[in-house]
Amino acid sequence: MHQQETKTIALNVARAYIEKDILYRNWNAFHGGLYIATDMGLVPNPFYPPSLEERDVTTPSGRQLTLVNPAYMTRQIYEFAQKEHKVSGRISSLKPLRPENKADAWETTALQLFERGHQEFSSLESEEDIRYVRLMQPLVTEESCLPCHIHQGYKTGDIRGGISIRLPMRIFDPATGKQVALLWAGHGAMWVLGLAGLYAGYTGLRRRTEERDLATEELQRLNAVLENLATTDSLTGLFNRRKFLELLPANILEAKRYGMPLALIFFDIDHFKRINDTYGHETGDYVLQELARIVTGTIRQTDIFARLGGEEFVILVHNNDARSGGVLAEKIRFRVEQHDFPQVGTVTCSFGVAQFCPDDIAETLIKRADDAMYAAKQSGRNRVEIRCD
Repeated sequence: MHQQETKTIALNVARAYIEKDILYRNWNAFHGGLYIATDMGLVPNPFYPPSLEERDVTTPSGRQLTLVNPAYMTRQIYEFAQKEHKVSGRISSLKPLRPENKADAWETTALQLFERGHQEFSSLESEEDIRYVRLMQPLVTEESCLPCHIHQGYKTGDIRGGISIRLPMRIFDPATGKQVALLWAGHGAMWVLGLAGLYAGYTGLRRRTEERDLATEELQRLNAVLENLATTDSLTGLFNRRKFLELLPANILEAKRYGMPLALIFFDIDHFKRINDTYGHETGDYVLQELARIVTGTIRQTDIFARLGGEEFVILVHNNDARSGGVLAEKIRFRVEQHDFPQVGTVTCSFGVAQFCPDDIAETLIKRADDAMYAAKQSGRNRVEIRCD
């Protein structure tokens, strides 16, 4: 039982690491990469495609800067972390730009599963008598990834690779060892107290039971905290991308089984980058939080509302077809447009609504809603577009 609890804690810690790393990658990608000075030993990335302009620049003062994209930044951080700690991370792919990022056998198995719709792969591994928990999640191609990867044939939504964490189980050994030691001490105490008398034995057993219950409660509390970190968007309090992609297949299966209608609403904030650039990221964060509050007050408790990342949101509407989903999207669009956001004023959103079809899987339903949203963008923004098939 203790081993299973320790493994569960290790997996949740690994998920928290990956969530944090993906957040940093998205931040880097949102800004189009970062320029870093090369005077501290940073080597320019030689694996950018020739079409990528201004990899290296020189400031007016003569400092040499090189562009660091999300993948290169992540690798630098992992290499630095591996020197300082025992936790190591890695990004890998079946078609890597950098040869060192080629997937090993374990990663290849995970990436093949991701291409079939899996959202996570983990296992306990042993290397040189050291046990590790390995956890990997997919990296999905987004618009910000295409400048470096479009020449490889990737398009938005493709599984481009994966990000993995390797945690040595021995970092959890002190807690496990303490529990085992306490267990042995408990048995010894019961044996001695049993010789001394029934009452003394009963007292010792009750004390041990209370300590065990306290330890179990603490483990459950820690698991709940880590689960919340791994499934909740820290800014808005909504489900995050990982949790939504975990819930969507189950809801699709239920809709197929019972013949229930299902609609997916995909939307994002129009000109959100302009808001950040003009008023600052603190104001941009407030707009995201206020938008989440408005939408939460409009939808039903049974609907699934999540932030996919950046300014993109999604709503899974139960027992509703595309028409009624479109009515809900229009209602949200109107309320957002009429709301007065301090400093910013009026904020608008573009919506895409897709109806679930019997042969749909999660990816096809998401893509149809995403396509509808982009059609709304191309038609002038601040509108709702619907796709029924």
